[in-house]
Order: sequence, then structure tokens, then C-alpha cells
Amino acid sequence: MDDLMKCLYDFTLERRMGTMYQDPEYEEVSRGLESQLETVQKDMTEQQEKEFSLLLINISAQTSIEKEHLFRASLGLTRELRALII
Repeated sequence: MDDLMKCLYDFTLERRMGTMYQDPEYEEVSRGLESQLETVQKDMTEQQEKEFSLLLINISAQTSIEKEHLFRASLGLTRELRALII
């Protein structure tokens, strides 16, 4: 992602996605995720916890990349739709 795209992406996350954290569905899913995470980790060995942590980091990185591509695709679609109107 180039600097301009990164700046737009960060702006959108900070200024336009803030309401996500007040969304009851988001809050419910977050609580469930935390509870499930505790349940899964309680009987893990140290090595399993390290591997599991690495797995979660990689899943998070993959999700971030997917979100960035979705953002770029949305901007592209916006440009295409704008061209149809003008």
C-alpha cells in the first residue's frame, strides 16, 4: 500500500470506524472471543501457547491484508461509480 493509500486507510479506521466499538454485535462477539480464548488456552503447554500465539498473529496479519485490499477495491469502485455520474 503506498503512502497516500495508507494515510486514507488510517484516516478511515480512526474517523469512520469508531462506531464499530459501540456496536452491540461487535461487543458480543468480542466477549465471546475472549471467553473462548481463555477456555482454549487454559490447558495448553508452554510450547502449544507459543504456537497458538503465532497462529493468532498470522491470522490477524492475513485479516489486515484482506481489509486493506477491500479498502482499495472500495476506492476503485467509488471511482468507477463517480465516472458513471460525471
